Amino acid sequence: MTLSPVLTGLALSALIAGLAKYRRSLTLSGALAALGVGTAIYAGGGPLLYGPLLFFFFSSSALGKVAANRKTQLKLHYEKGDERDAWQVLANGGVAAACALAAVLCESQSTWHLAGLGALATATADTWATELGPLSRSQPISLRSGRRVAAGQSGAVSALGLLSTAAAGVMIGLVALLASPAPLAPPKLLLATLTAGVAGSLVDSLLGASLQAQYHCADCEATCEGRQHHCGATATRTSGVQGINNDVVNLMATMSGACIIQLWSA
Repeated sequence: MTLSPVLTGLALSALIAGLAKYRRSLTLSGALAALGVGTAIYAGGGPLLYGPLLFFFFSSSALGKVAANRKTQLKLHYEKGDERDAWQVLANGGVAAACALAAVLCESQSTWHLAGLGALATATADTWATELGPLSRSQPISLRSGRRVAAGQSGAVSALGLLSTAAAGVMIGLVALLASPAPLAPPKLLLATLTAGVAGSLVDSLLGASLQAQYHCADCEATCEGRQHHCGATATRTSGVQGINNDVVNLMATMSGACIIQLWSA
């Protein structure tokens, strides 16, 4: 690998991370993590992976503002706010960055590039479902109990959320095809990113329903994802595994997306 892709990725990522920090889409730690992730992805994946990474970031930021007033109450359930920190950046982009670096070190570049696209398809699909799913007119269904639950709860899916994951997966494939020659024929690549996006997002929901720690705030009589509720009270864990939060679930899901796209396209 020459120095040029590294410098190009560093310059582009510094510009975007700085802008995102200024617009309060990223915290300082998130901006620094985005700088590293973006540089690694461009250096090892070029436009093929960097284009989808940019699409993931900008589309997710834009969707976060859609019907923001309707989602204000729902976000009280989440552990973190709209500004993504380093852990969130690494959870969503770390696997793609690792795949890009592996493409530099290994001979089978197309295999690792495809895995990176699967990880990005999952990250995008899950984020789109999180932002658009709660806007559904019907309550989502919990994958744990099979019952309808309140919108915004981890491990629940809705028809609108599933459609969002499918759209996100296809869009990642389209952006990759527009950005650079792809490792698969166009129809097969679109089906591959669609599959990785939907399946990876469902893995995320299953992990959220089974392993992710869930808490109950006695003061507010509300469920939440973090031990410290937004009201300031300390919440009690009611289910899931201590230490497995949404960031861990996202990381595991993007890893599954990288594997799923390989299995599908084999």
